[in-house]
Amino acid sequence: MCTCRDIPECVYDAPTVEEGEKFAAQAFPAALELFYRRKRAIIPLPSPLQEGEIPIRVPTRVQGKILLWNYMIENRYRLSDLSRLLNISATQVQRFVDLSKDGASMEAIDDALDVLGAHFTLTLQKR
Repeated sequence: MCTCRDIPECVYDAPTVEEGEKFAAQAFPAALELFYRRKRAIIPLPSPLQEGEIPIRVPTRVQGKILLWNYMIENRYRLSDLSRLLNISATQVQRFVDLSKDGASMEAIDDALDVLGAHFTLTLQKR
């Protein structure tokens, strides 16, 4: 059985560790979408790994969308606010926070953060 300490709703069976990692990478964005974004809740950021835990690779674009989403929730912005500030359609703005699809570039997410008064700070970590 595979679980995620930070996202307790994310539980599934996998016969091997490799299959568990593969399934987690595919299912994780959709689980976040279902359990947090649809409820307008802050998405928990990862805790430091504990002994025996295996990290889930979250694509950079999904990480950016999570940071944008959390910033919007923390500061009480709605998607309609972002649409108005960027002068783009609600459909386009929806792509900025849709965690299970690739509809927005990192530059677009960065532009969205910019009009909200925030910016990214990227770091690199060795595995």
